[in-house]
Amino acid sequence: MAEEFLLECRLDQPAVLSGRSADVYSLVTIKPNPVRLGALMESGQGSSLPAHLIVLVDVSGSMLTLIEPDSNTKVVGRSMVEWIMMSEVEATVPSRRAVAVNVVRHLVERMAPIDRMTLIGFDDQPHTLARALAKGPQLDDAVRELIDVGGGGTSLSKAFGEVRKILSRSGTGTASETETQRIVLLTDGEDSDPDLALREAKQLGEDFHLPICAFGTGDSRADFLLEVCRTTLGGSFDNIRNEREAEDCFQRFFTGQKNILATNVSLKLWLSPEIFVRELYRTKPEVLYVGDMQPDSGNSVDIPLEYMERGKIYELLFRSTVPARDAGRLRLAKATLTYDVPGLGVTGGRVEANIAVESTPDENRTLVRTGDVRRVITQAETQRQVLFLQGKRDLIERGQATAKDKDIVAKLLEALIKKFEEQGDQANLNMYRQMQSEFQTKGLITQEMMNRSLAASSKVEGAIALQEVDDF
Repeated sequence: MAEEFLLECRLDQPAVLSGRSADVYSLVTIKPNPVRLGALMESGQGSSLPAHLIVLVDVSGSMLTLIEPDSNTKVVGRSMVEWIMMSEVEATVPSRRAVAVNVVRHLVERMAPIDRMTLIGFDDQPHTLARALAKGPQLDDAVRELIDVGGGGTSLSKAFGEVRKILSRSGTGTASETETQRIVLLTDGEDSDPDLALREAKQLGEDFHLPICAFGTGDSRADFLLEVCRTTLGGSFDNIRNEREAEDCFQRFFTGQKNILATNVSLKLWLSPEIFVRELYRTKPEVLYVGDMQPDSGNSVDIPLEYMERGKIYELLFRSTVPARDAGRLRLAKATLTYDVPGLGVTGGRVEANIAVESTPDENRTLVRTGDVRRVITQAETQRQVLFLQGKRDLIERGQATAKDKDIVAKLLEALIKKFEEQGDQANLNMYRQMQSEFQTKGLITQEMMNRSLAASSKVEGAIALQEVDDF
């Protein structure tokens, strides 16, 4: 019987020169097999699993900040918020908290009778407002409580800790056979202990296989939220700058949640001991730079994808260094995909594929490149560059940047602009020209501009040409 998914493995450079080391990129693509899944995808049966949404809403004092600037604001007082003196204003623009509450309210409206929601507001303490409630008056009351609860500092780690306690006590943390689960995080990303929050997020992923979908509200720390999302590769990030974007984001999220086709999805890579592995990216359905691969003692890396949605292709890209060797073929890796397809009653589905490179003395053969893989590399590298730019931007803001750091920022912005110009990507070109102008006139790039560029870098469209940041 045919497998439910097709596993395709390609290299950007199928052949390398024998006697020399070389870097190669491997692209692993996961596609639904229409022979097995065509009817299921067309009928929409993949949307029948109930959803348990675990919603974490930042209700700290900083969430009272307006979601975007408002020229019509009127200052009506001053107060201390999270140890910072802030102005109290009357405005036509909603606060970050108000937008977050509206997102939750819309999620509740879209829930089916079989769906459930756990709702936790958090500042420096978690405030559990609803535990696995179905749509109804009790859940509506819990959402209304979000308006007034909290107001202190921010501790995302305690919110994640509360989720672990709830799931451990209820015994529902591994109920993926009967329902889908995701954490929905709404926050401005300002946290008292981001390292602890990341450790708690990673523990959640390991214990309960919970993907985290983070929505940054306003001038959030997008780089931190991207790190939170990549604790499992089923996560995603988007930045909400106004009410319209909030509406679009929650619509995409909820549609995806109800279109889940496969659960318990994991990709395992066995890696040849001869190669040196480097960075890993998820490149579809959204781009997520994961970082350097860390094989275990068996030379394997487990990549938890958790869920696959109808109508989407999933891709992972990794780089490895092949040592100098004689002519012949070398198996770089073996990819093994495991999954369940509840709509077909499939449990423990499995498909495998090998990734091999050829060493050859024929230099002409080593010049062949796989164009579509190179385009994926281009897209993946964009996010890494923007994260690199974020680090330099933070040094400048703290007054710790050297003249060389500032020169790197200027050159990187110029390189990004040039590449977007060559590709005719007007939206990204305008954004980076604005960043460049801001840097030239003020000596700093605002966090809001960094957030926009990081959010754009997660989208598959609008790639730039490959450029190593270390070259500057």
